[in-house]
Amino acid sequence: MIRLANQNDIENILEIVGDAQQSLKRRGIDQWQNGYPNRESIQADIEKGVGYVSLWKDEIAAYAAIIINGEPEYKNLDGKWLSEQDYVVIHRICVRKSCTRQGLASYLMHKAEEIALQNNAHSFKIDTHKDNGYMMNLLKKEGFAYCGEIHYPHGERIAYEKLLRP
Repeated sequence: MIRLANQNDIENILEIVGDAQQSLKRRGIDQWQNGYPNRESIQADIEKGVGYVSLWKDEIAAYAAIIINGEPEYKNLDGKWLSEQDYVVIHRICVRKSCTRQGLASYLMHKAEEIALQNNAHSFKIDTHKDNGYMMNLLKKEGFAYCGEIHYPHGERIAYEKLLRP
């Protein structure tokens, strides 16, 4: 099950973010090692109505920001998108350590596709750290195509897109 996150979920979400930060650190990936995502970014997601939690066995097990047309940096792709149409993007996707390997990241991505189609968006764009092999494998499994690189102030990200059909 997925639902919009609310103020009462923040501590649980921060625990999940902490699990993800530790997992990335153990794998030698410098993504999310500078205090981001943090309480302020999660709070902003909730206030904008884009923060979602996924439940597993009656606990908050995963978090993601699911946004329609919400990444200004995507206009500066070093490469070529598959399309220029409205899109959904997921940011800050993470799963509680005790709930990994349950398909929750894929589940959140499928729900993002549903949200996209409900908003007449037929594209799913996403980016990830160049060393995040787990996410790159997930994107390949989910049918995303490599499109290029995004140059954020905090580092390079690999960009992908998947076209959605109703």
